[in-house]
Amino acid sequence: MPKRKPSSNNSGFAILTILLFVPVIAVFPVIRTSARSNQTVRSEQNIRVSPSETTRRNVGRFFDKMRAGKTVSVAWFGGSVTAGADASDPAKTSYRALVSEWLRAQFPQARIQEINASVGGTGSLYASMRARRDVIAHKPDLVFIEFAANDAEERESVVKRSVEGILRQFLTVPQPPEIVLLYAPNEQRNARAEWHDEVAAYYRTPSLDLQEKTWKLIKEGKFSSAALWKNGGHPLDAGHRVFAQLITDFLSEQQKAQPSPLYRSIPPPYLSDELTYGELIPVAQLKHDGLWKPEQNTDRTLPSTLLVSDKTGAVIETVFEGTVLGLAFKAGPDAGIIECLIDGKTAPAPLDRIDAYSAKHQIATRIIAGGLGPGEHRLTIKISADKNAKNTGTNVRLGYLIVGGQRPERL
Repeated sequence: MPKRKPSSNNSGFAILTILLFVPVIAVFPVIRTSARSNQTVRSEQNIRVSPSETTRRNVGRFFDKMRAGKTVSVAWFGGSVTAGADASDPAKTSYRALVSEWLRAQFPQARIQEINASVGGTGSLYASMRARRDVIAHKPDLVFIEFAANDAEERESVVKRSVEGILRQFLTVPQPPEIVLLYAPNEQRNARAEWHDEVAAYYRTPSLDLQEKTWKLIKEGKFSSAALWKNGGHPLDAGHRVFAQLITDFLSEQQKAQPSPLYRSIPPPYLSDELTYGELIPVAQLKHDGLWKPEQNTDRTLPSTLLVSDKTGAVIETVFEGTVLGLAFKAGPDAGIIECLIDGKTAPAPLDRIDAYSAKHQIATRIIAGGLGPGEHRLTIKISADKNAKNTGTNVRLGYLIVGGQRPERL
């Protein structure tokens, strides 16, 4: 793996330009830099922001392009709800497909390209690592971000820093897209809308709380929860129709707004800018011994070639440079247990011991969300002799090595 230049401790971002002729001065948080984690964090002192800087943006510039008949691209960046899990036909009956159909009907003169950047079973942390590859590389005009439901079991600090990492990546490209955060619900009502929206408010990013609005409709007796969700998890076609209607109602109002001006600069980090860079390296490209074999893969969420072994003690060693580290792998009923060491010591959770068992084959990720010391580290991956009582084997199918936390000069 080629070495990158050491990252700088400077954030590289300017403070928001104060609007001319506004008498109230915006005071942004003082930031400090941690030498250990290469992380910029907010101080605990109070923050005062000009009222002119607290109003959420709109996506009017996107609709100007539509009205002009231009070619536009819409990115759907989310988890299993956006992927259309349990929809009868995700390409036609998911909320993503229904909203795209509505846009085409409203603006037949425009050409609309859809970017499906959804990965089921993953949340905002993994999204922060793949944002550049899966979304930014396609130069979208409008991005919908939906991870609040999949973040239900994650820690609050990780979720907020991940959402911030995603937003900062989008906002620092030469032509930033318009962004809308969507908070899709499930029957447990535990989508982390409030965590996402705290960060969205700081960056003045528009959001739509589908969780609040959907449950309001249920309380009013317009729908039953059983009609919208399958086993309390993924929405059925009826649920997708409700979500799509709420989104198109929101967009109908947005297209009437005077477009917000182009982003010129963004404020200093709200919590951290450690999750503003990530790369996904196919594990099959790393050096390995004969106990590992390549296996072809057709699932688009993982590389076309996985590195696979069922041999206890099979080892992979590599060197990485970064403060964020993770693995993306294929979980399944025959999957074993993975142990990781960093610099010869047991890795911090959740990489210390990864039980890859799952009732069905699917992508899974485990990521240390920052805090590793700067510089090079040696990673050791090995198959444990331990076994989950439920699984039927010790197979380990590795997809990506996830490395992040660096802020190269090119960013």
